[in-house]
Amino acid sequence: MDWMKGLKEFLARLHRQVTEMTEEDISEKMEENDKEKKKQEQNQKSQESEKKKDGQGKNTKGKKQKVQFPQYFQQQQDRKKNPNGTNLTTPVLRGVVVSEYDGERIWVEASGNMKGRYGVEVPQGYDVTDFKPGTEVALDPNSFKVTDIVDKGKDAEFNSVQTEVTFQDIGGLDHVVKSLKSNVGAQLDSDKKQKISEWGMDMDKSTLLIGRPGTGKTHLVKALSNEYDAEMFMINGPQLVEKFIGEGAKKVKRLYEQARASDKPSIVFIDEIDAIAKKRLDDRRHGGEEVERTMSQLLSELDGLDTEEEGNVISIFASNTPDIMDPALLNRCSAIEVPVPDRDAKAEILKVHTRKIDLSDEVDIEGLVDEMDDDFTGRDIKQIVRQASINALDRYEDYDEAEAETEDFMSAIQDLKEGYIGVEKDFLGEQDMHPDEMFA
Repeated sequence: MDWMKGLKEFLARLHRQVTEMTEEDISEKMEENDKEKKKQEQNQKSQESEKKKDGQGKNTKGKKQKVQFPQYFQQQQDRKKNPNGTNLTTPVLRGVVVSEYDGERIWVEASGNMKGRYGVEVPQGYDVTDFKPGTEVALDPNSFKVTDIVDKGKDAEFNSVQTEVTFQDIGGLDHVVKSLKSNVGAQLDSDKKQKISEWGMDMDKSTLLIGRPGTGKTHLVKALSNEYDAEMFMINGPQLVEKFIGEGAKKVKRLYEQARASDKPSIVFIDEIDAIAKKRLDDRRHGGEEVERTMSQLLSELDGLDTEEEGNVISIFASNTPDIMDPALLNRCSAIEVPVPDRDAKAEILKVHTRKIDLSDEVDIEGLVDEMDDDFTGRDIKQIVRQASINALDRYEDYDEAEAETEDFMSAIQDLKEGYIGVEKDFLGEQDMHPDEMFA
């Protein structure tokens, strides 16, 4: 019995020792885990800190940023060509070298909102002799470092557009023509304008033409300028989006200065106006502020804030996406819709484009219209007539005997439907909204 008692005591001691050893191992492992966890957290914080520092300087390797003007920063893809290049997400500043290298830096005078004189170092990859007084350079708006030498520019000059288009060349838009004559034409006619002024009437000097591409917006403006013998200064909205800060606004101001300086009544026509007139405050990144500056200058010109005396200048804009435009501009314009032609309008347009073409007696204009899709625009019909003429000439050896037949037009219509001719249509979208609703 004594040996059993001794065995029990031995087993009890052994159990206590095993328990104590296990608790110590667990405690040590927990301490090791805690130390490892703290170490990982410190490493993570260190990495985040390095990333933040790296983000304030150069971009991390492999990280790509979108640039606002790829046509200007295209050379940045090859860093060897410009080792001092920068991946900017905003437009650059334009600067002019005003003094030669003094042993430490060159002095550059910047334009735009950050106008001033700055001492900058000669960037890597360039020689001090490259920076003579008068040399134009591009500056990083954040660090004011020179990023490139640019070709010396000059103030934009806009020549008036000469056109022979008349309202007789436009079919199916009688109601639009009447509206333009009543509103815009009345102000281009000096006698009518004087009488309107005597009556104390205040007419809109800005008009927005809303319609899908190919509906004839540009042709309408050309015919209007020709009808009233007015100078027309024409530019596309995307041409006003400049890579240099302040340049877009300067171009708008110069455009209106030249229009006012004309001896004749003038029309300033800006197509694709939505390129500079998108809703503001949505996104100020990626050059949005520069676009806002350009539009602010445009609004200022429309309000006459920058002119001492008002000239006889009418502004006409065109857009196929009025829903994305800023209300500040929409509220300054009277809207006129240029719709896709209906069946009768298609017939008129087809007659206009075929009036000089020798047609076979069996050609039925109404029958051809029946074969056209509902969404065919005036430009589509012009493409059909052009292709039908080519089809007809291909069938004759003696071109003096050539006549366009129904089969020539049918083949052209089918080609357009299948996408073999014409251009891709960019519609307003599925939402059917009347222009008046844009001003509600």
